Amino acid sequence: MSKFWATFKLTYSKKLKSKAFIITTIFMILVIVLGANIDKIASMFQGDDNQKIGIITQDQSLYQAIQSQGERLNEETNYSRMTEREAKAKIKDESLDKAYMITESKDHLLSAQILTREASTQSDKAELSAILSQIQTQKVASDLGLSATNLQQLQREVSVQDQLVSNSDKSSYNTNKEEEVFSKIIVMVGTFMMFFIILTYAQQIAMELATEKVSRVSEMIITSVKPTIHILAKISAVLTVALTQILVLGVTSVVAYVAFDLQDKLSELDIHLTGHMIRLIIFAVIFLILGVLTYVILASIFGNLTARIEDMAQSMMPLNLLMIAAFYAGYFGAMNPNSMIIKVLSYVPFFSPFVTLTRMSLPETPTFEGIIVIVIHMILIGLLIWIAAKTYRNAVLTFEKGVIKSLKRVIPKKS
Repeated sequence: MSKFWATFKLTYSKKLKSKAFIITTIFMILVIVLGANIDKIASMFQGDDNQKIGIITQDQSLYQAIQSQGERLNEETNYSRMTEREAKAKIKDESLDKAYMITESKDHLLSAQILTREASTQSDKAELSAILSQIQTQKVASDLGLSATNLQQLQREVSVQDQLVSNSDKSSYNTNKEEEVFSKIIVMVGTFMMFFIILTYAQQIAMELATEKVSRVSEMIITSVKPTIHILAKISAVLTVALTQILVLGVTSVVAYVAFDLQDKLSELDIHLTGHMIRLIIFAVIFLILGVLTYVILASIFGNLTARIEDMAQSMMPLNLLMIAAFYAGYFGAMNPNSMIIKVLSYVPFFSPFVTLTRMSLPETPTFEGIIVIVIHMILIGLLIWIAAKTYRNAVLTFEKGVIKSLKRVIPKKS
């Protein structure tokens, strides 16, 4: 056991101090910090909110309505009524940011042009369109003799919710739009995190084992350490490095949540943790760990079978293709988790960590479905560990070119 820990500590320390680990960790920490302050960063690039906007119209009441609606959206914006000639002159000498030229038909239908020194942004056009649409609706409603109450009733949105009825008992479950969106966010974040962690550490473990083999270090190792102990220590160390990085990012997220007042921002989105959300988060963590374990151990098998460093990309291609297929199945499965192909793939090994996570985003998906997948993958992980130990032991002194030839060499032939 002491030899296991010696190999484990050496590999863990080396990976933890590597430039790749430090750079990727710092990069992801910066992404989290920037994401927590995205509203402040966006406001920095929006420029000065204290804009001066001219209104070109013949109707004083229309000007007052636009001014009232505009100041309701942004109190710091200053509006002033002027002629087209005055507006163009002030825009040229930069004493005016922009001007709205408003025309009104006999039927109270409004149209507008934006006068600016530069091309208008889509947000500027959308903001003006929203202001004028509200005013136009009020004018048309007034012509039709509709009261303010009648207008509110016409504009009121229809509320639509899901009510999921269980087949097994009397219970039912209501879902809302916010919960559905938050569920998809959890699935997307979990899927992307799983993909990039696997991509990073699967390559590392395969390269670690192949480098030892090519440099003939393995010939010295097997004289002092059992191959099974050595390979398990290597895999455990790389997995622990991955978990360390996840822990660092988790702590960073918690610190960012507290330090940058993210609670107020989330409360504005009306997001609450329900029983379904808690279940989804728990399964997301479990599938993240299972997915990383599965693919990293599989990568170690390919590393064992690689005789030359230059063959590493070719050796890892089957794993990369499998992982990309599973990633896209999970990603696009989030759009329609109830499709038959997603239901089938949720039980397929190597696909299930990505795909079953999308299935669990549906409240009607039974919990036992996720438990079955967990059991399947735990059995698969045990089988992969056995294969990894066997291939390392049998291939440690094998230098055949190509994965297929190496695999044939390490498989014992029947006499």
